[in-house]
Order: sequence, then C-alpha cells, then structure tokens
Amino acid sequence: MIDSILADNNTFVRFGPEHWISLAVWWSIGIIIMYLGRNQWNETQQKKCIFYFALIIAATQLFKIFARLYLGTFDITTDLPLELCNIMSLIMPFIMLNKWRFGWSIMFFWICAGTAQAMVTPTHIEAFPNYEALRYWAVHVGLPIIAIYGAVVYGWRVTWKDALFSAIGLNLIALVIYFANLIFDSNYMYLNAKPPGVTIYSILGPWPWYILSLEGVIFILFSLLLIPFEWLSYLDKKNEKAIHQTKAIDENGEPDKFDL
Repeated sequence: MIDSILADNNTFVRFGPEHWISLAVWWSIGIIIMYLGRNQWNETQQKKCIFYFALIIAATQLFKIFARLYLGTFDITTDLPLELCNIMSLIMPFIMLNKWRFGWSIMFFWICAGTAQAMVTPTHIEAFPNYEALRYWAVHVGLPIIAIYGAVVYGWRVTWKDALFSAIGLNLIALVIYFANLIFDSNYMYLNAKPPGVTIYSILGPWPWYILSLEGVIFILFSLLLIPFEWLSYLDKKNEKAIHQTKAIDENGEPDKFDL
C-alpha cells in the first residue's frame, strides 16, 4: 500500500481522463471555498480557511522530500523545493496568515502566469494513487485558488506598480536559482535547459535565447492579468463620479434625475 502511494509508476497520460478529472476536482474545491468565503463566512473564518488551505499545500510540498528520503531516491538536482511554484507554496501560508496584500500581489502574477502552463501541459509523470500526482495538482491548482481567493473574497486588486515589482522579484529569484543550478548541476525553473516534452518552451527558441523570450511572455501575461483589475478600477471611478454628481444635485436642492 505504501509503495503504491510513494513509489514511482510513470503512468500518467497528459490530456487523459486523470488529467481532466484532477483539474475538475481541485477547481470544484476552489469554487466552493471562494463561494463560502464571499457569502457565508465572517472575517475570522475567511482568514482561517485560506490559511489552512495554503498550509496543506505547503505540507504536501515538504512531504515530497521525506517521501524521497524514505524511498532512498532523493535527488538534490530535482527534489529540493526550488521550482517557482514550490517556492510559492511555502510562502503563501505566511502571506495569507498575515493578510499581506502586497506580498499577495507579487505572488498573484507569479502564480497565475506560472501555473497556467503547468495545468494545461503538466510535466509530472506519476499517476494516481502515487503521492506525486496529489502533490502536483495540489500545488499547481491550489496556488491559483489562493490567488483568486484574495481578489474574490478579500477584494484585493493589483496595479501596474505591483506588476513591475513582481517582474523585478521574479528576475531576482531566477538569478538566485540559476546559480543554485550551477552549484547542484540541476535545472530548477528550467533556467539551464527546457523541460521535457511539448510545452510552451518548445516555441521559444533554443537555450539561452528562450530565457529572453520568456521575458516577453511575462510582459504579455502580466499585462493580460491586469486587464480585469484595470476595468474594475475604471468602473469604480465611474460609479464614484456618479455618486458625487448625485450628491451635488441633492445639496443644491435640484430634483434628482434618478427619482421617479
């Protein structure tokens, strides 16, 4: 039983039933959490739920190390939590526990831009009931659930300034991981070679030029992520202006055009 959960089976089929079922199950959980957080829970319940949810995701990530050590298959070049999504999974519990909007805004861009490709073209090869299958989907669907939760439940929004700080932070993280790859002879964040199989990296050119291509992709993705927030800000300003105009009319004693 333990071996079936921990030992590699290499039987996952991309775009197969397990792929779509995993996405459906995790996103169903996310939608329920966001609905309850927005419509049913008080502030304390909102905070506790998303913190514990983030903590569970972090625990699944950390457990991978112990599972590999137990099996005697731990590989420093692949099993350290140095992939971007793995790093974020360990940071998000702290951010959500403290309701740190700025930290969330930095992670929001990393999460949404980074996990989209991981959900559509997953790179893991282990199928259920293998633990790695659970960990992969917990991290790569759980993180965007947390990111969207901040916007839907807490009403947090991101700005162009947040996007700029996020891009700068991402490049700094990449620089640190690049040197870690040189030390460990690894390829975390795929900075030293492309990931196996057909992914978005396949159309970005050879190494190292695809690193530069990724900067362009980041700019496009971050800009797209900003569009709904910019639209909401526009609507807020428009509504605020209408409210001020209505108050001005009322104060001048003139008929309110909205009254019947």
